[in-house]
Amino acid sequence: MALRTPEQFRNSLKDGRVVYYKGQRVEDVTTHPVLKIGVDSSAVDYELAENPETRELAVVKSETGEPYSRFFLPPRSPEDLLRRRLLCETGSRVCFGFPPFAKEGGSDAVNAIAIVAAHCDEAVGSQYAQRLEAFRRRLQHEDSSISITMTDVKGDRALKPSQQADPDLYVRKVRDAKGGIIVRGAKAHITTAAYTNEFCVLPTRAMSEADRDYAVAFAIPANAPGIKIICRSGPWEEGTVDYPVANRASMVEGLVIFEDVFIPEERVFLNGEWQFAGPMAAMFSNYHRVTAAAYKYPFAELLVGTAQLIAEANGVERVAHVRDKVAWLVMYAESILALSEQSCYKASKDPLTGLYYPDPVIGNASKFFFADNYHQAVKAVQDIAGGIIVTIPSEHDWNNPETQPLLEKYLAGSQKVSTEDRFKIIHLVKDLVASELGGFWEVTSLHAEGSLAAERLATYAHADMKRYREAARRAAGLVVTGQKISVPAGH
Repeated sequence: MALRTPEQFRNSLKDGRVVYYKGQRVEDVTTHPVLKIGVDSSAVDYELAENPETRELAVVKSETGEPYSRFFLPPRSPEDLLRRRLLCETGSRVCFGFPPFAKEGGSDAVNAIAIVAAHCDEAVGSQYAQRLEAFRRRLQHEDSSISITMTDVKGDRALKPSQQADPDLYVRKVRDAKGGIIVRGAKAHITTAAYTNEFCVLPTRAMSEADRDYAVAFAIPANAPGIKIICRSGPWEEGTVDYPVANRASMVEGLVIFEDVFIPEERVFLNGEWQFAGPMAAMFSNYHRVTAAAYKYPFAELLVGTAQLIAEANGVERVAHVRDKVAWLVMYAESILALSEQSCYKASKDPLTGLYYPDPVIGNASKFFFADNYHQAVKAVQDIAGGIIVTIPSEHDWNNPETQPLLEKYLAGSQKVSTEDRFKIIHLVKDLVASELGGFWEVTSLHAEGSLAAERLATYAHADMKRYREAARRAAGLVVTGQKISVPAGH
């Protein structure tokens, strides 16, 4: 086993992969002016393993004493989940609220497959769990980056996969082949698609028997023949003052297209067992929604700090309604932390594999809470900052000797804050909540890692309704399990 350096990670991406950005083929994602921002952000996962201050958190050891990434550790206790959650949080804080995502999402998928594959094996006699663990050992040994590749393009949402006019609108097995299977289709919104080593592909929903060919899970290198990656254009514009976050950290999503791609048998973890497609998607969500809350916490911290800075720069930090908004932002941030941690403390143990996964009710609640309240957080920051965040001149005007003295004079705010600092703070607010990056976060906060509706459904499905009902029956003086509940005197 060997931990890779950040530079070894970057070099591993120079492998002939087929990537397009704004209509142009990208020869080297590590030097592309936009994609390299995402590459450098992903490299933070590798930097954390090298940094003496974070190495103990980022690295674990095998039974023989060899080091590997904590993300590839099978979680066998709540403590394992808590440390993993903290590692997600730490990487996100380095990247200004963006998770590095070299390993976070993909390892969520690996953990989910490990549990569901074992149950599939027990039910039908397959050998998927053995293959999965062999693949996990390979990840540990090679220190690969891996991207979760789950969301299908879906076509007509009212129709099941097998009912679509075009059969390729969900990823499917086209046919069996010697030593593996051939797959076709596309997966959308795939974070780090252009600069990951591996794709870990999962079903996106529950399936029926008619959807058997769509019930596939597998892993495949990003440069495998037949894979094409079309990146989204990003919120990147020139200037590290005008766009201080977007130009320094990012995630880049892509549409990943599989054109009759061969998947070796040892990399196939589900192949037609349609009954397990839904459980695999749901188990992945148990892990991934807590990962989402873990990385969102540092971004919420950033919103709190930015709101306070702009209030001070404008001289309104003592105004009552401004203090109320900042206090609400603090509660928003710390509640995200509390819910995501609690989901790990109250982790559930799969009886067959012994692996732990975050409590589904609290985990879904943590993601729902930050997503459902995110636009309120944005509104608070925008309200405190004022309209100048969308009318502020550019850093190019500040750097122009003819206009800089005018900006210095007329953009002054509180006497406690220099005009130049206020200028930079205003641009930070703009980048976070009033730019293309701000719009990206508003949409992805709702839809990434599962929609609000999906989280409500999952919460209801996993809620201990018997406990809730019995509490109400006791309060009403009703009979529970054949006996009347006795209430202690004085209560």
